[in-house]
Amino acid sequence: MILITASTGQVGSAALNALAETGSEVRALVRDSSVFTAPEGVQVVQGDFDDDASIANALKGVTVMLLAGRDSPASVSQHRRVLAQVRRAGVHHVVKLSAIGASPKSPVALMREHHEVDEDIRKGPAAWTFLKPHLYMQNLLRAADTVRLEGVLAAPMGDVRLPLIDTRDVGVAVATVLRNPAAHVGKEYALTGPATVSYEEVAEALAAVVGRAVTYEAVAPAEYENRLRAAGVPDWRAYDLAHIASAYGVNENVVSPDIATLLGRPPTSLSEFLDDHRQVYSG
Repeated sequence: MILITASTGQVGSAALNALAETGSEVRALVRDSSVFTAPEGVQVVQGDFDDDASIANALKGVTVMLLAGRDSPASVSQHRRVLAQVRRAGVHHVVKLSAIGASPKSPVALMREHHEVDEDIRKGPAAWTFLKPHLYMQNLLRAADTVRLEGVLAAPMGDVRLPLIDTRDVGVAVATVLRNPAAHVGKEYALTGPATVSYEEVAEALAAVVGRAVTYEAVAPAEYENRLRAAGVPDWRAYDLAHIASAYGVNENVVSPDIATLLGRPPTSLSEFLDDHRQVYSG
Protein backbone atom coordinates (compact mmCIF):
# COMPACT_ATOMS: atom_id res chain seq x y z
CA MET A 1 0.00 0.00 0.00
CA ILE A 2 1.25 3.49 -0.94
CA LEU A 3 0.30 6.48 1.22
CA ILE A 4 0.23 10.01 -0.16
CA THR A 5 0.31 12.84 2.38
CA ALA A 6 -0.51 16.40 1.30
CA SER A 7 -2.92 14.80 -1.17
CA THR A 8 -4.65 18.10 -1.90
CA GLY A 9 -1.38 19.91 -2.64
CA GLN A 10 -0.09 20.49 -6.14
CA VAL A 11 2.54 17.76 -6.06
CA GLY A 12 0.56 15.32 -3.92
CA SER A 13 -2.51 15.51 -6.14
CA ALA A 14 -0.43 15.08 -9.29
CA ALA A 15 1.26 12.02 -7.78
CA LEU A 16 -2.10 10.63 -6.70
CA ASN A 17 -3.55 10.97 -10.19
CA ALA A 18 -0.49 9.38 -11.78
CA LEU A 19 -0.65 6.41 -9.41
CA ALA A 20 -4.38 5.97 -9.88
CA GLU A 21 -3.93 5.79 -13.64
CA THR A 22 -1.59 2.82 -13.23
CA GLY A 23 -3.92 0.95 -10.89
CA SER A 24 -1.53 1.15 -7.94
CA GLU A 25 -2.89 0.41 -4.48
CA VAL A 26 -2.85 3.90 -3.01
CA ARG A 27 -4.30 5.75 -0.04
CA ALA A 28 -4.74 9.52 0.28
CA LEU A 29 -4.44 11.35 3.61
CA VAL A 30 -6.58 14.50 3.71
CA ARG A 31 -7.65 16.93 6.40
CA ASP A 32 -11.33 16.92 5.40
CA SER A 33 -12.56 13.92 3.45
CA SER A 34 -16.01 15.49 2.97
CA VAL A 35 -14.66 18.02 0.48
CA PHE A 36 -12.14 15.77 -1.26
CA THR A 37 -12.89 13.85 -4.42
CA ALA A 38 -10.37 11.08 -4.94
CA PRO A 39 -9.48 9.47 -8.25
CA GLU A 40 -11.24 6.18 -8.84
CA GLY A 41 -9.79 3.32 -6.83
CA VAL A 42 -8.01 5.51 -4.28
CA GLN A 43 -8.69 4.96 -0.57
CA VAL A 44 -9.23 8.12 1.47
CA VAL A 45 -8.43 8.58 5.16
CA GLN A 46 -8.98 11.71 7.19
CA GLY A 47 -6.31 13.09 9.51
CA ASP A 48 -3.54 15.59 9.98
CA PHE A 49 0.04 15.79 11.20
CA ASP A 50 -1.01 16.98 14.68
CA ASP A 51 -3.17 13.94 15.37
CA ASP A 52 -1.17 10.83 16.25
CA ALA A 53 -4.18 8.50 16.11
CA SER A 54 -5.16 9.60 12.62
CA ILE A 55 -1.60 9.20 11.35
CA ALA A 56 -1.34 5.73 12.89
CA ASN A 57 -4.61 4.79 11.20
CA ALA A 58 -3.45 6.11 7.84
CA LEU A 59 -0.22 4.10 8.06
CA LYS A 60 -1.86 0.70 8.60
CA GLY A 61 -0.58 -1.68 5.93
CA VAL A 62 1.55 1.00 4.27
CA THR A 63 4.94 -0.05 2.89
CA VAL A 64 5.98 3.12 1.06
CA MET A 65 4.83 6.71 1.40
CA LEU A 66 5.23 10.25 0.16
CA LEU A 67 6.03 12.58 3.05
CA ALA A 68 5.09 16.15 2.23
CA GLY A 69 3.45 18.83 4.31
CA ARG A 70 2.41 22.44 4.48
CA ASP A 71 5.01 25.13 5.04
CA SER A 72 4.68 26.51 8.56
CA PRO A 73 6.81 27.31 11.61
CA ALA A 74 5.56 24.00 13.05
CA SER A 75 6.61 21.90 10.06
CA VAL A 76 9.65 20.27 11.69
CA SER A 77 7.78 19.17 14.80
CA GLN A 78 4.86 17.96 12.67
CA HIS A 79 7.11 15.90 10.40
CA ARG A 80 8.87 14.41 13.41
CA ARG A 81 5.50 13.43 14.84
CA VAL A 82 4.68 11.62 11.61
CA LEU A 83 8.10 9.96 11.45
CA ALA A 84 7.62 8.60 14.95
CA GLN A 85 4.44 6.92 13.74
CA VAL A 86 6.19 5.75 10.57
CA ARG A 87 8.76 3.93 12.69
CA ARG A 88 6.09 2.35 14.87
CA ALA A 89 4.17 1.19 11.81
CA GLY A 90 7.25 -0.35 10.19
CA VAL A 91 6.96 1.53 6.89
CA HIS A 92 9.69 0.25 4.58
CA HIS A 93 10.43 3.37 2.50
CA VAL A 94 9.87 7.11 2.88
CA VAL A 95 9.91 9.31 -0.22
CA LYS A 96 10.40 12.87 1.03
CA LEU A 97 9.50 15.97 -0.94
CA SER A 98 12.46 18.17 -0.03
CA ALA A 99 13.93 21.09 -1.99
CA ILE A 100 17.00 22.17 -3.90
CA GLY A 101 18.80 24.50 -1.52
CA ALA A 102 17.89 22.61 1.65
CA SER A 103 20.70 23.48 4.05
CA PRO A 104 21.25 24.23 7.74
CA LYS A 105 22.94 27.48 6.72
CA SER A 106 20.23 28.75 4.38
CA PRO A 107 19.01 32.31 4.97
CA VAL A 108 15.47 31.01 4.37
CA ALA A 109 13.73 29.10 7.17
CA LEU A 110 11.95 26.78 4.73
CA MET A 111 15.26 25.39 3.51
CA ARG A 112 16.65 24.97 7.02
CA GLU A 113 13.50 23.08 7.99
CA HIS A 114 13.71 20.80 4.97
CA HIS A 115 17.30 19.95 5.89
CA GLU A 116 16.38 19.21 9.48
CA VAL A 117 13.62 16.79 8.51
CA ASP A 118 15.80 15.19 5.82
CA GLU A 119 18.49 14.49 8.39
CA ASP A 120 15.94 12.85 10.68
CA ILE A 121 14.78 10.60 7.85
CA ARG A 122 18.36 9.54 7.10
CA LYS A 123 18.48 7.93 10.55
CA GLY A 124 16.08 5.23 9.37
CA PRO A 125 15.20 2.52 9.90
CA ALA A 126 13.09 3.01 6.77
CA ALA A 127 14.85 3.37 3.43
CA TRP A 128 14.54 6.81 1.89
CA THR A 129 14.58 8.83 -1.30
CA PHE A 130 14.68 12.63 -1.48
CA LEU A 131 13.06 14.50 -4.35
CA LYS A 132 14.34 18.07 -4.43
CA PRO A 133 12.54 20.39 -6.84
CA HIS A 134 13.51 23.95 -7.66
CA LEU A 135 10.95 26.78 -7.68
CA TYR A 136 7.59 25.87 -9.17
CA MET A 137 6.25 27.38 -12.37
CA GLN A 138 2.85 27.36 -10.66
CA ASN A 139 4.07 30.24 -8.47
CA LEU A 140 3.72 32.45 -11.55
CA LEU A 141 -0.05 31.95 -11.44
CA ARG A 142 -0.24 34.11 -8.31
CA ALA A 143 0.56 37.13 -10.47
CA ALA A 144 -2.04 36.36 -13.12
CA ASP A 145 -4.35 39.27 -12.25
CA THR A 146 -1.64 41.95 -12.23
CA VAL A 147 -0.10 40.55 -15.38
CA ARG A 148 -3.45 40.56 -17.18
CA LEU A 149 -4.79 43.88 -15.85
CA GLU A 150 -1.63 45.95 -15.39
CA GLY A 151 0.96 44.30 -17.58
CA VAL A 152 3.35 43.96 -14.63
CA LEU A 153 5.19 40.99 -13.16
CA ALA A 154 6.55 42.09 -9.77
CA ALA A 155 9.00 39.72 -8.09
CA PRO A 156 12.09 39.80 -5.84
CA MET A 157 14.25 37.64 -8.14
CA GLY A 158 16.70 40.24 -9.43
CA ASP A 159 18.36 39.16 -12.67
CA VAL A 160 19.19 35.60 -11.63
CA ARG A 161 18.37 32.77 -14.04
CA LEU A 162 16.28 29.97 -12.49
CA PRO A 163 15.43 26.44 -13.72
CA LEU A 164 11.71 26.62 -12.86
CA ILE A 165 9.80 23.32 -12.81
CA ASP A 166 6.17 22.30 -13.31
CA THR A 167 4.60 20.65 -10.24
CA ARG A 168 2.81 18.23 -12.54
CA ASP A 169 6.20 16.84 -13.57
CA VAL A 170 7.28 16.61 -9.94
CA GLY A 171 4.13 14.65 -9.11
CA VAL A 172 4.75 12.16 -11.89
CA ALA A 173 8.37 11.77 -10.71
CA VAL A 174 7.08 11.08 -7.19
CA ALA A 175 4.73 8.41 -8.56
CA THR A 176 7.58 6.83 -10.52
CA VAL A 177 9.66 6.43 -7.36
CA LEU A 178 6.73 5.21 -5.27
CA ARG A 179 5.87 2.49 -7.78
CA ASN A 180 9.38 1.04 -7.66
CA PRO A 181 11.05 2.32 -4.47
CA ALA A 182 13.76 -0.36 -4.39
CA ALA A 183 15.37 1.20 -7.47
CA HIS A 184 15.72 4.55 -5.71
CA VAL A 185 16.96 3.68 -2.22
CA GLY A 186 19.30 6.31 -0.79
CA LYS A 187 19.08 8.56 -3.85
CA GLU A 188 18.57 12.31 -3.99
CA TYR A 189 17.12 13.77 -7.17
CA ALA A 190 17.44 17.43 -8.12
CA LEU A 191 14.33 18.31 -10.12
CA THR A 192 14.45 21.28 -12.49
CA GLY A 193 12.89 22.48 -15.67
CA PRO A 194 14.65 22.07 -19.04
CA ALA A 195 16.25 25.53 -19.08
CA THR A 196 17.13 28.46 -16.84
CA VAL A 197 15.13 31.63 -17.36
CA SER A 198 15.34 35.16 -16.00
CA TYR A 199 12.21 36.95 -14.90
CA GLU A 200 12.74 39.36 -17.79
CA GLU A 201 12.33 36.34 -20.06
CA VAL A 202 9.33 35.16 -18.03
CA ALA A 203 7.70 38.56 -18.61
CA GLU A 204 8.37 38.28 -22.35
CA ALA A 205 6.82 34.81 -22.41
CA LEU A 206 3.79 36.11 -20.50
CA ALA A 207 3.39 38.95 -22.99
CA ALA A 208 3.03 36.41 -25.78
CA VAL A 209 0.26 34.70 -23.80
CA VAL A 210 -1.76 37.77 -22.75
CA GLY A 211 -1.26 39.66 -26.00
CA ARG A 212 0.07 42.82 -24.39
CA ALA A 213 3.39 44.14 -23.12
CA VAL A 214 4.41 42.77 -19.72
CA THR A 215 7.11 44.50 -17.69
CA TYR A 216 9.19 42.78 -15.04
CA GLU A 217 9.38 44.91 -11.90
CA ALA A 218 12.45 43.74 -9.98
CA VAL A 219 11.40 44.52 -6.41
CA ALA A 220 14.02 44.56 -3.66
CA PRO A 221 13.42 41.67 -1.24
CA ALA A 222 12.83 43.96 1.75
CA GLU A 223 10.24 45.99 -0.17
CA TYR A 224 8.56 42.84 -1.46
CA GLU A 225 8.41 41.52 2.10
CA ASN A 226 6.71 44.73 3.22
CA ARG A 227 4.16 44.44 0.44
CA LEU A 228 3.32 40.87 1.44
CA ARG A 229 2.95 41.83 5.09
CA ALA A 230 0.68 44.72 4.16
CA ALA A 231 -1.45 42.23 2.22
CA GLY A 232 -1.85 40.11 5.36
CA VAL A 233 0.75 37.42 4.69
CA PRO A 234 2.21 36.11 7.98
CA ASP A 235 5.68 37.45 8.82
CA TRP A 236 7.43 34.09 8.52
CA ARG A 237 6.00 33.41 5.09
CA ALA A 238 6.48 36.95 3.84
CA TYR A 239 10.19 36.74 4.66
CA ASP A 240 10.69 33.38 2.97
CA LEU A 241 8.80 34.39 -0.18
CA ALA A 242 10.64 37.68 -0.46
CA HIS A 243 14.11 36.23 0.10
CA ILE A 244 13.70 32.87 -1.65
CA ALA A 245 16.20 33.72 -4.41
CA SER A 246 18.93 33.93 -1.76
CA ALA A 247 18.37 30.25 -0.97
CA TYR A 248 19.97 29.26 -4.27
CA GLY A 249 23.64 29.60 -5.11
CA VAL A 250 25.25 29.20 -8.51
CA ASN A 251 25.40 25.43 -8.10
CA GLU A 252 21.66 25.22 -7.35
CA ASN A 253 20.57 27.30 -10.34
CA VAL A 254 21.59 24.77 -12.95
CA VAL A 255 19.57 22.36 -15.05
CA SER A 256 19.58 18.81 -13.75
CA PRO A 257 18.98 15.70 -15.90
CA ASP A 258 17.24 13.87 -13.04
CA ILE A 259 13.64 14.72 -13.90
CA ALA A 260 14.04 13.58 -17.51
CA THR A 261 15.54 10.31 -16.25
CA LEU A 262 12.58 9.70 -13.94
CA LEU A 263 9.92 10.76 -16.45
CA GLY A 264 11.45 9.18 -19.53
CA ARG A 265 10.82 12.45 -21.37
CA PRO A 266 11.92 16.10 -21.21
CA PRO A 267 10.31 18.19 -18.46
CA THR A 268 7.69 20.79 -19.30
CA SER A 269 9.10 24.04 -20.67
CA LEU A 270 7.99 27.49 -19.53
CA SER A 271 6.25 28.15 -22.86
CA GLU A 272 4.36 24.84 -22.60
CA PHE A 273 3.33 25.62 -19.04
CA LEU A 274 2.06 29.09 -19.92
CA ASP A 275 0.19 27.76 -22.95
CA ASP A 276 -1.51 25.15 -20.74
CA HIS A 277 -2.62 27.96 -18.38
CA ARG A 278 -3.47 30.53 -21.05
CA GLN A 279 -7.05 30.84 -19.75
CA VAL A 280 -5.82 31.94 -16.31
CA TYR A 281 -4.07 34.92 -17.87
CA SER A 282 -6.78 35.76 -20.40
CA GLY A 283 -9.47 36.11 -17.70
